[in-house]
Amino acid sequence: MFFAVPTRFHDSHPRDAIPLANGLIVVANVLAFALGRSPYWLVGPGTGVLSVITYAFAHASWWHLLGNMWVLLVFGNPANRRLGNFYYTLTYLGSALALGIIARFLCHGYLLGSSGAIFAVIAVCITLMPACLVDVYYLAVFPLSLLLGLVHRPQHWVYWFIRWDHFSLRALWAILLVPLLEVWGLFWWGWNWTNLGHLLGLFCGLAAVLMLPSAITIKGRRPAWTFDA
Repeated sequence: MFFAVPTRFHDSHPRDAIPLANGLIVVANVLAFALGRSPYWLVGPGTGVLSVITYAFAHASWWHLLGNMWVLLVFGNPANRRLGNFYYTLTYLGSALALGIIARFLCHGYLLGSSGAIFAVIAVCITLMPACLVDVYYLAVFPLSLLLGLVHRPQHWVYWFIRWDHFSLRALWAILLVPLLEVWGLFWWGWNWTNLGHLLGLFCGLAAVLMLPSAITIKGRRPAWTFDA
C-alpha cells in the first residue's frame, strides 16, 4: 500500500496569498457541502440539466472534500497565477462541464466530486511549468516498503515494513507518473469512472492548454486585458 500527498508546487513566482478565482472555487465547494445539499447534486442517468455542473461541487464526505480541496490549493494556486482569474475559471468550469456531459450520457452510475476538474488543473500546471519542483510526502506499507528498502537502504529495521518520508521531483515527471497511476488504478480496481474521470480530466487540461493564448503558454505572461485581482 502506498499513499502520496503533494504539499507544495514551487512556481517561479511564489506567493502566500490564495489567488482570487481559486479561492472562490474552494469556498464554493466548502459552502456547498456545509449546506448539506451537495450529495444530491450528482450527475448520471436521469439527473437534471444543471447536474452536469453541480456534481463538481458535491462531495460524499468531509474526507472527500478535504482531500480534493488540498490538492486544488497545491496545484490550483500556481495555475491561477499563471493563467489569471478569467482563463483559470474558464478552464476549471469548462473541464467540469465537459466531464459532466460525458458522465450524464455515458455513465451507468452516478458521479460526484471535483476530482476531474482538479486533474485538469494538474495537467495545466505540469504542462506549462514542467521544470518546477513538487514536494511530496509518502507512506509505504509492506511489501512496497520492502521494494523501497532495496533501492534505498533504511536506517531503522521498522522501515522495512512501514516507511514515511518526503521527496521533491520536477513536474515534468508527473506528466508520465500521474497517467500511469490512473491507468494502473483501472487495472487494479477494474473499470471504474473514478480513475477514468481523472484521466479524462487530464485530457481536458491538455486541451485547455492548446486553446490558451500564446502569451500565456509560450511567453508566460498574461494579456493586459485579463481580469486579475
